[in-house]
Amino acid sequence: MRFVGRILLLIGLGATIFGGFNSYLSLRGTNEPEQVTLSALGAADGTNNTHLSISEFTVGEQFVIEASENGQWKRVWIPLMTPENAWPARPVIAYTDAAANEMELATILQRQALTGVVTNGMQSLGKNQREQFAIPYPGVNLDGALAFSIDHSFPSAVLMIPLTLIGLVFLVAGGGMYFGFFGGGGDE
Repeated sequence: MRFVGRILLLIGLGATIFGGFNSYLSLRGTNEPEQVTLSALGAADGTNNTHLSISEFTVGEQFVIEASENGQWKRVWIPLMTPENAWPARPVIAYTDAAANEMELATILQRQALTGVVTNGMQSLGKNQREQFAIPYPGVNLDGALAFSIDHSFPSAVLMIPLTLIGLVFLVAGGGMYFGFFGGGGDE
């Protein structure tokens, strides 16, 4: 019974975290992406909408590429600059998991607008990425940078809220079974 409880506990934890974060995104955004310029988004009082289509930007000259041990690209972090090639007041770092090489990245970066979701809270610019960006961009404080996931689909509250609730049920049931509160417990 403890084994079943452990499985339910893990599934419940995963569903609760995934569903909770995506519910948070869906409640803070709009179904249609808000059209925003990088300068407006990067202003200190920029939008709080998480679903955006960003225009009027250039990309920085240096990217951070996360690769697997065999060199395969996993994620690329891209600094977005104003048309004057300056950082906005609130830096925005876009990222993509869809570029496996320079040609695919170039195709993404040729767009006039980038649509996606701000993912701070679940996936933000980490310490390692900030340290790597500090070399080509010294003196730029990226601690509060917005992490923008390019082409990230906007979550549906109709799907995410029930997933979160189901995750919570599994979490409670699995925890109860694992710790022996109900179902007998004790057997492996």
